[in-house]
Amino acid sequence: MAREHSVAILVALEEEARALVLHLAPSTVSSPRLAVWAGELEGTRVVLVITGVGKVSAAAAAQFTCDVFDPASLLVVGLAGATDSDGQVGQVIVASGALQHDVDARPFTDARGMIPSVGKAVFASDPTLSERLRNATESVVDNPRAIRSGVVLTGDQVVTSRAVRDGLLAEFPGGACFDMETAAIAQVAHQNGIPWAALRITSDAADENFNLQEVLGFGVDTAADLFDQIVRAFLKAL
Repeated sequence: MAREHSVAILVALEEEARALVLHLAPSTVSSPRLAVWAGELEGTRVVLVITGVGKVSAAAAAQFTCDVFDPASLLVVGLAGATDSDGQVGQVIVASGALQHDVDARPFTDARGMIPSVGKAVFASDPTLSERLRNATESVVDNPRAIRSGVVLTGDQVVTSRAVRDGLLAEFPGGACFDMETAAIAQVAHQNGIPWAALRITSDAADENFNLQEVLGFGVDTAADLFDQIVRAFLKAL
């Protein structure tokens, strides 16, 4: 029997969810052109939604998920750009928080990244969920040095320039990786009063060596299986 606690897993790309959806069934719930799977995984009721890429798509999918499925928590999973060119592909980041690096509402706010309507820049992940996610990650990933925690820097761009990457890190030095969805989902979670956590695996160095086919190949061949193993370990511990 499934536990009462339910988890919504939000993933931008089908490639990232390739292994996880094998445990679930397509949902019959009407949605705004979203691919949705549901079922029971490791004794927990789960809904998995492919949000699409970018902040608007992610936020719309997250709000749809909150309204229709009323999850107890949100779990964001996906690929990310690393913060340096020397870092190896496959770094695993458990988010301590997330911010939107491309929001600049000055003079309504004092700094870039600040969201005027909520009066904050960094949306902190739930500490209990994040600790469990970190423990689950450590139980799966062989190399503990490949695991880190930090703030996910979210923006509506694929960062493919060292200059852009390093400029963002100079402005937001707590950044652990780059993506296009986490902070948008975190804001939706915050405004709905739902705890959230996020797991990102780096697929590239966010520099001029970015290659889309290599990134997607890594997502299908490597990251998807890691996501599956870590998420199942996380759910088992709930």
